[in-house]
Amino acid sequence: MKSSTLINLIERLDNARILNIGDVMLDRFVYGQISRISPEAPIPVLKADQTNLTLGGAGNVVNNLLALGSSVFFVSIVGDDSEAQKIRDILSGNEKIKYNLIVEKQRKTTVKTRFIAQHQQVLRVDRETTHQLEKKSRELALKAIRKFSDSCDIVILSDYRKGLLNREMLSDIIETIKQADKPILVYPKGTDFTCYSGASILTPNLKELSEATRMTTDSDEAIINAAKKLIETCNLNAILITRSQDGMSLIQSSGEVTQLRSEAKEVFDVSGAGDTVIAVLAAAYGVGASLPEAAELANLAAGIVVGKVGTAVTHSKDLIKSLRHQEMSSAESNVLTLDLAIEKVELWRHKGYKIGFTNGIFDLLHPGHLSLLSQAANTCDRLIVGLNGDMSAERLKGEEPLQHEAARSAILASLEFVDIVVIFQEDTPIPILEKIRPNVLIKGANYSPEMVVGADLVRSYGGEIILAHIEDIYKSNPKIDQITKGTL
Repeated sequence: MKSSTLINLIERLDNARILNIGDVMLDRFVYGQISRISPEAPIPVLKADQTNLTLGGAGNVVNNLLALGSSVFFVSIVGDDSEAQKIRDILSGNEKIKYNLIVEKQRKTTVKTRFIAQHQQVLRVDRETTHQLEKKSRELALKAIRKFSDSCDIVILSDYRKGLLNREMLSDIIETIKQADKPILVYPKGTDFTCYSGASILTPNLKELSEATRMTTDSDEAIINAAKKLIETCNLNAILITRSQDGMSLIQSSGEVTQLRSEAKEVFDVSGAGDTVIAVLAAAYGVGASLPEAAELANLAAGIVVGKVGTAVTHSKDLIKSLRHQEMSSAESNVLTLDLAIEKVELWRHKGYKIGFTNGIFDLLHPGHLSLLSQAANTCDRLIVGLNGDMSAERLKGEEPLQHEAARSAILASLEFVDIVVIFQEDTPIPILEKIRPNVLIKGANYSPEMVVGADLVRSYGGEIILAHIEDIYKSNPKIDQITKGTL
């Protein structure tokens, strides 16, 4: 997927309106130092000096959605206690969220307390109630869901098995949302996924997929087979499987398979990565992205969040920064030797692509160059640019180019309509044309067909010569002329 397409989607994520239904938790982090062993028992003594509170469970999905700028509607269940009030205080701090927390007096709000010393978790204490909802609570939750479903684009079910999303409740929710004609994404739990039948997309990991289908998932083929079985069994539109260091696999009911390699450069902590994946997937899908596009953004976000310590979120600016970095890396990889370019062209020909070629010095890239390259790209499926190297440019111009060939090639390769840049030191691109044999040779209309170097060669095997029209205002610039002549 082109970076420009994905960046456009990221910039629209703040228009997404997501209804998130799931088990909220209060995550308490107690930080301190350990310097001695207790005299009362052989255990370390943590001297606490800082306590942080944040939302966990389905609340972390909320955190991720808000980090993307999306509007959130949230329905969950809590107890009648001080921890529930702390959750309300956190939720009330952002104007882009509307929530309904159903209170059960006999329930304890789920709290996970982690004790951390020297960046290591030394103990976790959980307080929770996991019994199913009372009848009145179920009715109140469904009422809130019906109300919010009218205002949202898409629905997330964040199942942490704390009592809200039992089988009966899931059936009622899915039926309610389907009547509203909204897509349903599920972060599943357990080994029986039939309780999610009728949802749109599930996002299990490899282990969860294997346990739910009782099938092996030790190869791409096995994963696809297991996913197809689950899609058929649960009447799903698609499954996005998270595969740790191997990235993700998107399998759709149509049979289309999209494999996404991991974007993580270094993994520090996978805590909450699944929450990030479903949040980004939902937000992107909610603003009109195709499923492969939404999955690509979710994969990118997962690669970012696992590189952070603790339960973290990914902001829109993080996604754009990562894509820009990829663009730079991709640009460098698109500057190829002639031999490597020939190998790539052969693959393109095998796929039936039409190959275009243009060439020039491209010193100080200006709108005229961009117009030429844009028009050239429109004549073919893949565009190759032959770039006069420094020695070639100096012989043709009688002086050194203002920019080194490395800079000129990097700029050209970063353009979205340029697929390969090949640097040559000969006076003409004839050696490249002889090896690549493009279907189309493009030059500016300031040339006549007889003036185009290589035209006879390209025509000899049935190729086409195209002269691109360049507006007069793009052909020159007084200051650039002064710079190139050394008079400025």
